Amino acid sequence: MRARARRWAGLAALTATAATALAGCGSEGEPLRGVSSFWVKVEKVNGEAPPSADEPLPANRGDTVDTWDFRIEARDPAGRRAPFDGVVRLSVEPGAVIDVEAAEEGVAVGRNIRLRGGVAVGAVHVTAVYGPTRLWAEDIGYQPADRDGRDRPVCSNGANDDAPGDVLIDFPADPGCAFADDDTEEGGSFSAGASKPVAYALPRVADVQGGGSATPYAFEGIQINTAAPQQVVVTRVASDGFYVTDLAGQDTGFNHLFAFNFNTPANMRVCDRLEYLAGTVNEFFGFTELSFPSYEIAPFQEGTACPVPEPRVLDGRTIADATAMERLESGLVRVEGVHISKNFGPKPARDNVFAPDQSNCDLSGDGQIDFESPAEGSCANACSRDPECSEWTGYSARGNYKVTDGSSMIQIQTGTVSDFDPTSHRGRELDAVTGTLRNFSGGSLNWTIEARCPDDLVCDAPGCAPAVKSSKEACVRMRSLDDNDAETN
Repeated sequence: MRARARRWAGLAALTATAATALAGCGSEGEPLRGVSSFWVKVEKVNGEAPPSADEPLPANRGDTVDTWDFRIEARDPAGRRAPFDGVVRLSVEPGAVIDVEAAEEGVAVGRNIRLRGGVAVGAVHVTAVYGPTRLWAEDIGYQPADRDGRDRPVCSNGANDDAPGDVLIDFPADPGCAFADDDTEEGGSFSAGASKPVAYALPRVADVQGGGSATPYAFEGIQINTAAPQQVVVTRVASDGFYVTDLAGQDTGFNHLFAFNFNTPANMRVCDRLEYLAGTVNEFFGFTELSFPSYEIAPFQEGTACPVPEPRVLDGRTIADATAMERLESGLVRVEGVHISKNFGPKPARDNVFAPDQSNCDLSGDGQIDFESPAEGSCANACSRDPECSEWTGYSARGNYKVTDGSSMIQIQTGTVSDFDPTSHRGRELDAVTGTLRNFSGGSLNWTIEARCPDDLVCDAPGCAPAVKSSKEACVRMRSLDDNDAETN
């Protein structure tokens, strides 16, 4: 009992001591001062009230500029306005700030604005914004030098202008120098603040494709807009990922996308509709991809017709039009009435002369074409220009080979049709070849139609389908396995 009493007495004494210390902090201690954060408000967007979440602005692809009017106030740890006279750097997430403007001359410099008396009012020009987007303000210790002054900025004058014990001099060695024109080597408080989100729509598949040869969102993590009226449908399940088409974008094109999954995606099949799709966007040699995708498949409803659209039939004019082909990148396409190039074989070509079994421009035998070699480079270029020549090295490396109607030409890949041997059918006609359209920026023949399954190759040779099937039926198979490499891991 005595030991327990001593413990309770000790605890009471400790509690009393703590209470005394806390009382001292609140009454006799110095109050916390300085800037703790910034209050940021976007007051107008393009001259109007900010959009609501129910009616967001379209995703900005980076080809237009929006203007946000804002107000920034410095706040102390108690949330009161702090008398901060300094510069903050502005950014938007996601997106990019082009520049900042203010009514008072010299207040805004590049992406920075000066607060006077703890307040700044101005406008920021932004682009490539999408989804819920916030305006950020941060004190990075940047003091832009007077551009009309004669003295060199402190961060590029060759002297140590801050603490005596600091041996680091100027930008970029001194961490207190934000840029070379920074007029102080002292670092900032790194206090920051963000606005409420400004409502933009998530990017559609067409926005990610960008309406051109490259995506505007390279290396960004993106959630694709799959909500109505968008209808994102799986058109191909491949060994390294899957292809989708947004049916809402069929009139304008650029509405197809490849999701690079490294292996066959689990529990997916052609005809599935995705109600969630996200990943990192990048360009792989001119081919727009969504890498490391996350996705959710909408519940299947019995009796629902397969929504996969019919393929676009390519003619010579379309194949020769780079913009028209970009509109179809990753989409389902078809060529009809073509034949495999007549000169297509493993023997080396000599002096740019090709024969039925002689179209190999790897003259050195090292497994690749050296375009710096006059002989190999000239051979490959001559074969590329010739509709009746399909270069052997490309086929042996990637399975691609050329088909032609006598004037226009394009590459196809039929590795998914295991019983079909293209080399033994050189010069033979193919009634139809359907598949997804892939772009590769190297060489002169940049486009390849990749057959999804035996249904996509129609001819009278072994392995081919006897007739063209509707997209509602072609290559619609059972779902992929939950773990497609279970036997190897």
